Amino acid sequence: MPLSPGDPESIGGYTLVDRLGSGGMGVVYLGRSDSGRRVAVKLVHPAYALDEEFRTRFRQEVAAARRVSGAFTAPVVDADPDAPQPWMATLYVPGRTLADVVAQDGPLRGSALRVLALGLVEALRDIHRVGMVHRDLKPSNVLMAEDGPRVIDFGISYAVDNEALTMTGRLIGTPPFMSPEQFAAPREVTGASDVFSLGSLLVYAATGNRPFDGSSPYLTGYQVMYEPPALDGVAEPLRGIAERCLDKDPAARPELGELHELLRALPDTGAPAAPAVPVPPGPSDSTATGHPVSRRGLRRRLLIALVTALAVTGLGIAAVWAGSDKESAAPSPPEPTPSTSPASVTLPPRHVPWDYQIGGAYPPAAGVRVVSRSYEAAPAPGLYNICNINAFQAESGEESDWDADLLLRGADGKTVYDKDWNEAALDIRTAAKRERIAARLDTWIDACAAKGYRAVEPDNYDSFTRFPSYLKAAQAEALMKLLVTHAHAKGLAVAQKNTAELVSDRALLGLDFAIAEECAEYDECGTFADAFDDHVLVVEYTKKGLTTACAGWSSTLGVVRRDEDVVPEGADGFLRETC
Repeated sequence: MPLSPGDPESIGGYTLVDRLGSGGMGVVYLGRSDSGRRVAVKLVHPAYALDEEFRTRFRQEVAAARRVSGAFTAPVVDADPDAPQPWMATLYVPGRTLADVVAQDGPLRGSALRVLALGLVEALRDIHRVGMVHRDLKPSNVLMAEDGPRVIDFGISYAVDNEALTMTGRLIGTPPFMSPEQFAAPREVTGASDVFSLGSLLVYAATGNRPFDGSSPYLTGYQVMYEPPALDGVAEPLRGIAERCLDKDPAARPELGELHELLRALPDTGAPAAPAVPVPPGPSDSTATGHPVSRRGLRRRLLIALVTALAVTGLGIAAVWAGSDKESAAPSPPEPTPSTSPASVTLPPRHVPWDYQIGGAYPPAAGVRVVSRSYEAAPAPGLYNICNINAFQAESGEESDWDADLLLRGADGKTVYDKDWNEAALDIRTAAKRERIAARLDTWIDACAAKGYRAVEPDNYDSFTRFPSYLKAAQAEALMKLLVTHAHAKGLAVAQKNTAELVSDRALLGLDFAIAEECAEYDECGTFADAFDDHVLVVEYTKKGLTTACAGWSSTLGVVRRDEDVVPEGADGFLRETC
């Protein structure tokens, strides 16, 4: 993608010519030396340049990458971890990531799968030979070059002879591709942890599905630690190899030498996948219960839930997820087809003052150019107005406005509520119900368009994360696709509200921009900025969140701090601050 306004022209003497991607921690650029050599330059976000713990981790990444060499890794050619904004340059490897290949072309078959598997084993052998454990082997960290895969990103690798390099009290990785011991004892991981991750990655490459795929990081972590992998669609002999790699006991997994011999037996020609077993939606017994949490602070509460679960088993540790990329997202829905924003849709301007008024409208402050308000309110004259609708839950006290069967109910027949907001969840589990829910929401969208709004913000998109026993990500995406189609037909752009785990599907659904609550507080702004090309409006609710957002994102994104109840100006508790 092209460089964005505010991107540097050069780093460390390398002229920047393109953006290769970005995440929560930094941006990766395509650079060119004076001699014409192409490199991938990773630049740390300013917000983390002042974090000494993060600098220590970045120095670790540079040192680890310099130690590793081999045909299936990308060598470091230059770095300055002590610069005001630390950076590292590796040899540029042209090619898509494995995640992109599978998403765009489908699962690998025959010789392509065999070459991938054997190349990754050789890469791990080179990594382990110098006393390193990668700890974050996942599809987005594998580049598919013409002459074989390359393993990249040693940001959380672990030197087995240097315990101090592991951040104290933290468990870092990408849940669907982590090993059980990364959750239970992150300081004690060995090369067997990478073998487990390789097993998960090969299942994904062969089927497009992850063997551990909960609707939240907490549930995925639980599956990794305690449940057998889902291997539907994995044909032999890979199925048997994957089962051994995914053994919960590290000692029972194959060594790399044995694994190399096993993988040589993979066929060079494509074999039909084993039939997949369909999984019905919704809870299977009366013990399934939703544990609703507020739509704000979701990331914090998920982590607390995981810590609590681990503490019950005697594993009292804190947990953080390193990044929020495709691998931590829910599976893509089967129903939507690729979509792009129509020419009639206008996106909000990037990086402008804005206000979040969904709790009550009031005259915007001088300089504000974008405002989001409830669909019941009139738009602000002369500004870009976003119309907020509660699309996945019923407003408190308005349950009777919905057909009774469209409210989500538990096994006891009682309505399931988001207790923090006293809102009933909508039952989006079947296509027929989604159509009926969308039909009602479409009337609200029509009202937004008639009033002169330019965009719509379907709220509570992440409702499925609060009721994982009932709702799935694919169901939320299917309803969102219906809403996007109708809104675009009315000339309205559509915002993705929160739900960082689904940003990888935003183009598929046709979502145009993002409204991200507390993304600075929980290290998600980069994820949204990358996915939506900086068309992101940030809402923070704490002083710390605002400070972090202003330090790292005020030059590229729109940022505002509001009180948690987003009350109108003049009401008790009103708060609005900007950078």
